[in-house]
Amino acid sequence: MAYQIERLKTDVVVIGGGLAGSLASIRVKEDGADVIVLEKANTNRSGNAGSGLDHMFSYVPPVHEKVGYTKDFMKSDMYQIALMGLGLGNKKIVDHFVDVSYERVISLEKYGVNFRFEDSHLAEGFRLVPQFHSVPTSFHFEGRDLMVKLTEGMKKAGVNIVNHAQVVKIIKNKEGKASGAIAVSDREEKIYVVEAKTVILTTAGGAARVGDKMNFENPYFEHPSSTDSGWGHTLAMNAGADVINMEFMIKNGGLAFPQFTFTAGAPGGTWWPAARVVDDEGNVIVERVTDYSIDEPDYLKKNVEMLDKFAIQKVTIGKLLNEGKQLYVDLKEATDEEVEYIKWSMHNEGKCWLYLRNLEYNNIDLRDVKIPYRLFRHVTIGAGAAGVLVNERTETTVENLYVAGDLMGGAGTVGAPTAVVYGIEAGLQAAKKAKETTYSNDEFFVESQINEVKVTVEKLRGNKGGEKWQSVLERVHSIVETFGIYPLTDGKINSALELIRKLKEEVNIYAPDDHELSRAFEVLSIIQTAEAIFTAADLRKENLGPFKRYKDNDTRIYGERVPAENAVLPEATEYGLYIGEDGTIHHHIHKTNQDGGEIPYKEQTLNAPYIRWE
Repeated sequence: MAYQIERLKTDVVVIGGGLAGSLASIRVKEDGADVIVLEKANTNRSGNAGSGLDHMFSYVPPVHEKVGYTKDFMKSDMYQIALMGLGLGNKKIVDHFVDVSYERVISLEKYGVNFRFEDSHLAEGFRLVPQFHSVPTSFHFEGRDLMVKLTEGMKKAGVNIVNHAQVVKIIKNKEGKASGAIAVSDREEKIYVVEAKTVILTTAGGAARVGDKMNFENPYFEHPSSTDSGWGHTLAMNAGADVINMEFMIKNGGLAFPQFTFTAGAPGGTWWPAARVVDDEGNVIVERVTDYSIDEPDYLKKNVEMLDKFAIQKVTIGKLLNEGKQLYVDLKEATDEEVEYIKWSMHNEGKCWLYLRNLEYNNIDLRDVKIPYRLFRHVTIGAGAAGVLVNERTETTVENLYVAGDLMGGAGTVGAPTAVVYGIEAGLQAAKKAKETTYSNDEFFVESQINEVKVTVEKLRGNKGGEKWQSVLERVHSIVETFGIYPLTDGKINSALELIRKLKEEVNIYAPDDHELSRAFEVLSIIQTAEAIFTAADLRKENLGPFKRYKDNDTRIYGERVPAENAVLPEATEYGLYIGEDGTIHHHIHKTNQDGGEIPYKEQTLNAPYIRWE
């Protein structure tokens, strides 16, 4: 086989065309630089927002200033979620998010996304719902076709989009700076080589495929097949960038709805305001949410009290399910108007519109059904606080490499709003740096990196006696499910690493066509991600948040830390994993320094200001 090499040159290359990548690329063009987006699927339905989105949190001055909910109040709320209360992460990322979130989230309106409604009682026609914070902060909006509209926005801006191009390597120049990307097509025998002055990495931050079985053989049914393979983590590590908190990606069970994926928390978000949680006898475990008028003098106090009660009731859900109780989401008390509102939400949110279509096809009223919870206990791999180590300017520990969206490590709560805020930030910073940079790639140096990819492609395509990628992935799942059960022990971690490294050495995949080639590359990434997760778990010698580890042959656990009080963030250790020149995983030790002091990184001020080496 003879793969065609298509060479492209641009100022900025964006890896991933989802929510963060699309907004990053548009901002690059707005700032006068050229940009190419490499997307493994199609940007019209790319990324975690590709199937729709109905809520996205932000500080909203026209509403929050009126009720006394300040930016500092919201920052304090955010410090206590996503492990930041335990000292992990960079509070400057949260601070910058809150400071600029409104203008950036609401900027989606210029792409035709509707945020304003005539029936709203809030300022400027906004709809806000409760989600993570002390008062409602999440815009309720019409995001069913968000990525379709952003794709049109990219095209109008002049962004060069290359779909069905899976990036397999970030190019670096002799100085160690990111300077492009290499991708393989899943539609034809073609390798794209894009040279650039700066690189923005915006792939999904999750790695569900490391632990969850594929849909056609998934015995659990809570999750449809995930596209999140941890690909961004391995691209960054192989480029030499530090990836932190990988150990927190290991999850042991949680709440789910049988045979369909919802956010299985208590009522809020898409279910707002009428949903309750009840047991078999109809006892109310979690009350419906109250939509308080912002004209009430005690608006802030009432919402804080409601959130505190909600937090306690949500813990009760897990406790009762552990005791064998059956619980349900119940909409029995919803009014006609509330049912229509919830159906509007479901139409816009993720795959909920499929569930809604099934209900409507069978002429079922949402008030006539109770959606059961289940408590699952198998090992899954989530996002946690994991991701590439960045600062509030989205810079990484590799110069000219920027990371935005779910892949940002230590960013507090991520998801769609972070993708918007920091996608735009990455575009701004990468464009600025690109305009100050000249192309510095040595042709021979680039050619050697292309040859590395070509060798792997030829091996995968020509290995007719090799395994299918599905069977290799099953072996990864078996290792993760067997040894990822909490509490972790030295023995479990060592066994997992031994088997993963053996698999990595012996892996023998055959890719009969271009589509299967992209899947084979994904599986190679999944193996590497699994190795990184257990390597990070081996380094973490304390119990921290959800991470639980025992000493072998000892009923005592390692030292345990409780969440900080009053938003005082303690110093904590984060392990930054990267691939060294010998091709194996190495790590740096970082200490979070939440006083905001500038700590040099290798005598540079380029990178995250709270880092120091030990």
